[in-house]
Amino acid sequence: MFLFAAGNLISIYLDYKKGADTYDELQKYVQEKDVAEVQEPERKPETEAEMEETEGDWLQIDFAGLQAQNPDTAGWIVIPALEVSYPVVQEEDNDYYLHHMFDGQEHKNGSIFIDCHNQPGFTDQNTIIYGHNMKDGSMFGTLDRYQEERMYQEYPCFYIYVPGYVLVYRIFSCYIGRSRESAYTYYFPEKEDFKEFLRKIQSYGAYETGVEAKETDKIVTLSTCVNTDLNYRYLVHGKLEEKIVMKEALENG
Repeated sequence: MFLFAAGNLISIYLDYKKGADTYDELQKYVQEKDVAEVQEPERKPETEAEMEETEGDWLQIDFAGLQAQNPDTAGWIVIPALEVSYPVVQEEDNDYYLHHMFDGQEHKNGSIFIDCHNQPGFTDQNTIIYGHNMKDGSMFGTLDRYQEERMYQEYPCFYIYVPGYVLVYRIFSCYIGRSRESAYTYYFPEKEDFKEFLRKIQSYGAYETGVEAKETDKIVTLSTCVNTDLNYRYLVHGKLEEKIVMKEALENG
């Protein structure tokens, strides 16, 4: 029995290591920088010279290289509070990337992926991003740390990189909700529908953030499982606060 248990532990360890190694390999597409240090510059650059000075405050992502490896590449997400730094992908269904990593290998880690119903480019009123709650803390395995208000106070933003831009999202609501909750609404036929959606998800917040989302805002919803109850999810909602133009966007017109 001891040998059987030891064998299981080794197998589990090797499986987690395979997932970690696969995603660590993708860091070659990112300029080396401590993810925990990534933060918004104190002042938005107004000239190209100032932009060059502040470019060092952001990661430099080789999207051409990522898209050559996987055309489903939609962006790169960074959550400094959790040291989360992963590519974001999108497929025609929500099943494939539940079970496949960025490089196409079938693995329980899956990928960080956008709901297939969302339009590309984070242009929807509510773009939903999923990631597994892995026991080793990888993927969105630490997302529930935002249950602590102290964590939010220290790190109120997360960032999504797309070619030429950094999208800055300020968190306004975090909570545990049901898996079929209104948080997963991606289509709002009427203006009032989105307004009611925002009212609900802000009212569910586990603590007061002091940030209000309005009907003119673009929202990103981060979602992961609650391992103690499969009927619930941990949800973090952020509103687009700023779209930072990177130098490459200017050079490409």
